[in-house]
Amino acid sequence: MWTSYAVLAMTDPDLAAQPFVAGPDRLERQLTEVLEQARRDGILDPLRNAASEAAHLLSLSHGLGTSVLVGQRGADAATDILRAHLGRLFAHPAPSPGATVGVSRGARR
Repeated sequence: MWTSYAVLAMTDPDLAAQPFVAGPDRLERQLTEVLEQARRDGILDPLRNAASEAAHLLSLSHGLGTSVLVGQRGADAATDILRAHLGRLFAHPAPSPGATVGVSRGARR
């Protein structure tokens, strides 16, 4: 929806004067925080940049939303695309509770 709103703002000066970027900026910050926590929890690949991934997710969801609105694809297809991306993003499972990285079970004291 935001992408459609942004496109409309390009042709409507009154709409363009509104601070409509605040919502997507807030969402991107929230996504970044969630992804940073996921990285700390070992769910997100530590080499991934949380801010870049948040921008990517937001752009992907906006583009998919627009593609559904204009009839390019159905909601189920858009959901499948987003789930496939999330599956790649979170392909690394979280470590099991109590696991110590780099130490075999026999070496623990």
